[in-house]
Amino acid sequence: MRTFLTPLLMAVLLSGCSLVPEFHLPGTNAPAAFSSGVSEETRIAADWWQSFDSEELNALMVQALAQNNDLRASVHRVEQSRAALRVAGASLLPNVDATAGKSRVYNNPGDARNSWRDGAGVAYELDLFGANRAGVEAADAQLSGSQYDHDALALVVMGDVAKGYFNLLNLRQRTTIAESNLKTARDVLNIVDARFRAGASSELEVAQQKTSLASNEATLASLQQQVTVSENALAVLLGQPPQTLPVEGNNLKAVDVPVIAPGQPSTLLERRPDIRSSEAGLIAANANIGAARAAFFPSISLGVDAVIAGDPISRSLSLAGSLAAPIFEGGRLEGNLASTKARQAELVENYHKTVLTSFQEVEDALAAAKAAQARERALAEAQVQAQKSYDLSLQLYKAGSIDFQTLLNTQTALLSAQDSYASVKLDMLNAAVDLYKALGGGWDSGAAPG
Repeated sequence: MRTFLTPLLMAVLLSGCSLVPEFHLPGTNAPAAFSSGVSEETRIAADWWQSFDSEELNALMVQALAQNNDLRASVHRVEQSRAALRVAGASLLPNVDATAGKSRVYNNPGDARNSWRDGAGVAYELDLFGANRAGVEAADAQLSGSQYDHDALALVVMGDVAKGYFNLLNLRQRTTIAESNLKTARDVLNIVDARFRAGASSELEVAQQKTSLASNEATLASLQQQVTVSENALAVLLGQPPQTLPVEGNNLKAVDVPVIAPGQPSTLLERRPDIRSSEAGLIAANANIGAARAAFFPSISLGVDAVIAGDPISRSLSLAGSLAAPIFEGGRLEGNLASTKARQAELVENYHKTVLTSFQEVEDALAAAKAAQARERALAEAQVQAQKSYDLSLQLYKAGSIDFQTLLNTQTALLSAQDSYASVKLDMLNAAVDLYKALGGGWDSGAAPG
């Protein structure tokens, strides 16, 4: 027994050895500040969509987070990763088996004897060089990565719901504008037709206005189709059948455009779940290198078997140990190690690309927000002047002071100005959603799904 326990004790003492390289997060060249020039930290809640001050959007977002099919599938992927971690952790624990059997032996005719055998065995692999612990570390990092992937997907879904909702309200608003302009076009046609019958205008003017009327009708039909498509797309995001969308809003007038301070670029690395997922992948790859290194060294397994045979008095206890060491693997171990190192190097480049893309997305969203604000001021003035021009030209045309083409031009300009102004707020809201997404959707990390 002593000769067996001595190497066992030495093996246990050596079991703290690990061949996993020390992990260092790759350095990044973060800019000193974003182009907005605003650097103060503004805490953004995880439920950032409430800053748009829309109760209807709030309700839609809650439904999407609970029922979106992609998110629900992602929760199951997290559960798979959690189960894989349990499987990996089992390698650090002993393996216990039990056996039982009974037989009937005939030695001579009429002489039969029952024989039975019960036993239990305990097997344990000493993790001398940390291969099993490295597997657990990799599985744990992969679980974290799957949770961050879920958070990243949730952020995409939230952004899609917000932008889909805003787009639907904008389309409904533009449809209302198109309907109003169609009515205006019909009223002008009545005026032109009356003047034609009175001999004050030509048939050409009637044809021109009928062309404008038909064009307005085509525009309205197209917008109505887009409304239906937008409703169906938003319904699917909410995990419900198309044409069952409970949205009552008809315009964006009551929706607020939030003011968002992006803060410092260096803090972005802690906010975005896709960056954190990439980091978790690097940790897992680093652990896999340790497991690949440990495969070059021997593995020791210990076993204890207890057997009861024949009757309770017949008992035996045996201790066993086995040593397995690789001698010739034909380059398999070297190839596996080279593969894990190359995989880590690939993930490092992917990490750098993810970080750079995150900075780009913030800058793009800031530029879009700034441009949309400038367009909003200009288009607001354009809409006012277009309405004034149309009202004046209609009066002058009725008085016979201007030709019909001038009236037609102002009518077309008014429709364009109203439609453009209705869409510029959509651009402002979408830029805000994009900025929230680029910043990670909130400063607080969400609870782990599942």
